Order: sequence, then structure tokens, then C-alpha cells
Amino acid sequence: MAHAFVQPCADSKTHRKGMAVSSITDTINASTKGESLRRHILLRLAAVAGSLSLVLLAALVFAYRGQIESERGRASLGVNLLLQAALENAMLKRDVPGLRDIVERLGRVPGIRNVAILDPVGEVRFSSQEALIGQQRPDLLPPVGSTAPRTDFVLDTNRVDVLRSINAVANRQPCTVCHGSLAAHPVNGVLVVDYDAAGIRREAWLGAALFGAAGLALLALTLAVLWRTLRRRVLAPVATLSAASTDLAHGQLERRVDIAGNDELARLGRHFNRMADQLDRQMQLLLRHEAYLQSILDGLPDAVRVIRVADARIVLANAAYSQQLDVAKDSVCGQYCHFSSHGREEPCVATLVRCPLRELQAPGETLKCTHRHRRANGLNFQVEVNAERVDIDYEGRSEPFIVESIRDLSDAAQVSHEQRLSELGLLAAGVAHEIHNPLASVRMGVQGLARDIDSGRCTLTDAGGYLSLIDSEIDKCIAVTRRLLLLSRAPENSLQVVDVTQALDDTRRLLEYDARSKGVVQRLEAPSTPVRVLGDDSELRMVFLNLLQNAHHAMTAGGRLTARIGETPGWACVEIADEGHGIAAEDLPHIFEPFFSRRADRVSGTGLGLTIVKNIVERHHGRIEVASVLNQGTRFAIWLPLAENAFRAVA
Repeated sequence: MAHAFVQPCADSKTHRKGMAVSSITDTINASTKGESLRRHILLRLAAVAGSLSLVLLAALVFAYRGQIESERGRASLGVNLLLQAALENAMLKRDVPGLRDIVERLGRVPGIRNVAILDPVGEVRFSSQEALIGQQRPDLLPPVGSTAPRTDFVLDTNRVDVLRSINAVANRQPCTVCHGSLAAHPVNGVLVVDYDAAGIRREAWLGAALFGAAGLALLALTLAVLWRTLRRRVLAPVATLSAASTDLAHGQLERRVDIAGNDELARLGRHFNRMADQLDRQMQLLLRHEAYLQSILDGLPDAVRVIRVADARIVLANAAYSQQLDVAKDSVCGQYCHFSSHGREEPCVATLVRCPLRELQAPGETLKCTHRHRRANGLNFQVEVNAERVDIDYEGRSEPFIVESIRDLSDAAQVSHEQRLSELGLLAAGVAHEIHNPLASVRMGVQGLARDIDSGRCTLTDAGGYLSLIDSEIDKCIAVTRRLLLLSRAPENSLQVVDVTQALDDTRRLLEYDARSKGVVQRLEAPSTPVRVLGDDSELRMVFLNLLQNAHHAMTAGGRLTARIGETPGWACVEIADEGHGIAAEDLPHIFEPFFSRRADRVSGTGLGLTIVKNIVERHHGRIEVASVLNQGTRFAIWLPLAENAFRAVA
């Protein structure tokens, strides 16, 4: 219930707005994170794709370059074989000048840096570069026993990068005349051709660059397609969901999303719509619940307000509170409690006012005190404040609140006066009967006296008898009206000495007719000496009237009512006991609560009689006790300080 108090307040709307602002901030941050997510995805995608592409491109470039170089090597070997055939033919014809001419011509071919023929032991016999003739180059000889041609990129003697093709010229049968047997001399010589590697490498790199450019173009196209797909199928739906979340945070609970397809994000969009529908229903339910709770609070006759201890602000107030202060209802919540009810800019001084916010330190603690509140027109009025501290678990933390029930004592006085008039109205029949009988006797005496005077038979003795009867009956009427006037008199501000025995006896006599009509026998037991208290005579008589009438109501089948007056040191005790229906044990703690009524005669009461009795007794610095046994009777005991003690306390 305490939690419900906090929810429907006007200030809680401010709190919810604060929560909404926080949600909006979170949403904006989420939206910002969405932009970062876009950049993050794009950068990561570009980085990963670029890295993989560079690795693949490098592998492809080197593979392409190697393939080109291999192809050029095979081409050079083909050229070498043709050259070898020409050289072998010249050697068979023993045409040494022709052989030298062929070597020189080949050395002048563009792209060929050098052509050389080595003998089997590595001496350069022929070369397009004359400086190399005669040099020993065993490093150019093929491995022993191997006649397979080979091609490699190497540095020549001038540290120039060349593609070197080495072919062993195998010994043949026609050559054995000069070179010896095939078994002893398998190789007649070695043909070495150095091609210019710069052109080959340039061609290879150019081809690789063109291949890489094509790869990059393909990569860019792939990234563009992938980015467009990612943007359309992922980022756009995420942006839609983010915008819808922002609208929800702004209170647009009707906001929904429409994401086409049946993928994860489309399903997420449908889940979002269902969540929004449920949120809308819950909010509508919450608003109805708040309105219901507020209407209940507004129906309470006493003013109610709830104060947050942390900042002393009012978070909830009902209509009776705003009416009590004569202010607009919407202006109450959110104000400081000391400003709203006391008109103070600063908190109340703890030494001058009993402040529930300071005195109530633990959950469940209560405080009852009186304050002076200020209406909007500046007039002060006295109130009775009943406060209780409640701690509410709210958003994961315990937050203390003070719930105050505020009763305007001027209203209470009005209710007390109205209750007094209501009780007096119930005495009308008994009072009328008590006055009717004496008046009837007076009338009979007057009529008898008139007849005797008319007949001339009236003597002074007879007239004196009639007048004595009339005077006696008039005294009875005066006594009844005096008792009624004393009971109905409005409370006075000043206290006086009250004879408790006289007040109780007068009240009992006013109810004599009602007692006889219900079969109730009233008995008063009192000491011979007066028992006096300091108080308001009419209010004490109203206390006795309420208790005596309640006893009559409890004895629906008649019985005995005993009113007993006694004294103990410093106190006067008034007991009123009946033999009626009694009070159930579960009802006993509630009988002094306002509007609680359980009359044995099944008549609907106001429920204010005992509340007023208790308030009057407490204002006289007394106390009231009750004991009851169901179906056996009830006994009320009132303890009031004796007048002597009150005077001594004042002195």
C-alpha cells in the first residue's frame, strides 16, 4: 500500500519524467553507439577485407611474377636449344670462326647481355664479352653427371641482375673424334646465356600490377555490395529500432516498427512491437490503477500527504489536503512540506515544532502531534497530525517516506457539535415525556382551580394546594430543561470545577424514559461527598450521554445498567457497566476509530460517538479503558484527574 502511495502522485510524474529523460539519454547514447557501430563495422570490414586482399594479392602477384619468370625461363631455354643446335652444327663442321661469329651476334641481340661457351672444366672459350674469354668459371658448370638445363635470376660479374640460362652440350658419337668417348667425356661444353632481367621483371611487375588493380577493383565492388547489403539488412533496421525506442522514451507508446523479411532483425522488430503493445497495456493499466488509488485517497475525509524524507518534498496529496489549505490540487505535489503547510521558506525549527521527518527514524514508528497550518489566505488553523514512517523498496534501494493524516481540529469541533446535536435529538422523545407529565399535572391543577373559582367553592386552602402542586410540577420541568441545557451547551474555552456525580445523575435522568421503554434498569452508585474534576461540564455530560446510550443499545432485551463513581489517590473513576451483547474480541481494538460502528440493535450508527468520547477524555488529561465479554456485557472506565490535583499542578 505504501508503494501504491508513491506511484500515483503528481511528483512521481516528475520522477517518471526524470526516468524518461534518463531513458532518452540512454537511447541517445545507444543511437550514438549505433553510429559507432556503423563505423566500427565499416572499419573492421575494410581492415579485414583489405588485409586478406593484400595477402591474397601479394600471393597472387608473386605467383604471377614467378609464373612469368618461369615462362621466360622456359622461353630462354628454347632459345638456348636452338642456339645449341646451331653451335653443335658449327662445331661438327669445325667452323670455329663461324662459331665465334654466332656468339658475337647473339650477344648483340636486344635483351641478351652475354653469350658464353665453356669447356668441360669451366674455362670460357667463347663469349660475346671478350674480357671474359679465358676466365675460369667452374661455378657455371652443371652438377657432375647432370645435363639438364636450368634457368635462374642471378647477378653477373658487373652486379647486374640477369636471367641466366645454362645448357650442357652433350657429347655425341660424331664428336668423339675430338672429345673422346661418350663414357669418359659425356659433356663437350656448357652454353651460358645471360638475359637482361630488368625488362623481364618490369614486365612481370607490370602484369602483376594490372592483375592487382583488377583485384582491388573486384574487392571494392565486393565491399560496396557487402556494405549496401549490411546497411540495408542490418544497419537500417537497427536505426529504425533505435528511432522507435527514442519515440517510446518520449511517451509515444503507439510507435511501432515495420521491418520486412523473416530474418533475425525482422523477428526482432515483431518482438519489439509486441513489447510495445504490452508496455502500452501496462501503462494504461498503471494509469487506471493510479487513478483508482487517487480516487480512493480523494474519498478520505481527512487530509493525507506523503513526504519523501530525502528532500522533504510532498510526493502525494489527496483532495482533502488541497481543500484544507484552499490551494489548487496540482500545485501541492513537489513542494517542500514546510512551505506547503506552514508557509516557511526554511525547514521548521525542530525545537519549536514536532517534525515527523526528524522524530520518526525507523519504519513503523508513529507520531501524533498538533501543528498550526496556514491556508492560502494567510490564516492559521490548528490541526492534529498522525504520522507514520514507511520504507519502500524502490528501484533496488530502500527509500523512507512519511505518511501524514491531517485532521482540521476546527472541523473536528464542528463534527463534535453535530454529534452532540444528533445525540440530543435522540433524547427528544424522553425529554418530551419527562416534560409532558408535569405539564399535564399543571394543566389539571389549573383547570381544577378554575372550576372551583367559577363555582365559588374555592377557599384559600384549596388554592394553596393547587398552587403548590403546580409549583412542584414546574420545578420538574425546569429540572429537565436545565439538564438538557447543560448537556447541549457549546464547549467553553475556560475550565471549571465539575461535580461528576451531579453531571452523571442529570444525564442518567434524561435517559430514564428511554431506559424504561427498553426494559433497562439504571442504577447510580456514588459516594456521599462530591467528586470534582477540572474540565468542561457540557463535554463531560456528552461523554456520559454517549456511554449510557451505548449501554442501552447493547441491551436489546433489557437488563441492568450500573453507573459507579469512585476515587483513587489523585483520580476520579467513572464506570458504566451493562449486561448487554458485549463486543467481539476482534472488534475491541477498533471501537475508538472514526466511523467504526457495530451496534447490537443492528441500527446503523455514525461511528463517531466513542471517537468523540476518547478525544474529550484525552483533552481532559484522562484515559478511558474498556473490558467486554461477548454475551455477558461491557464495562467502560474513565479516569479523570481530581480538581484538587489540577489546582495544585497549576499552582
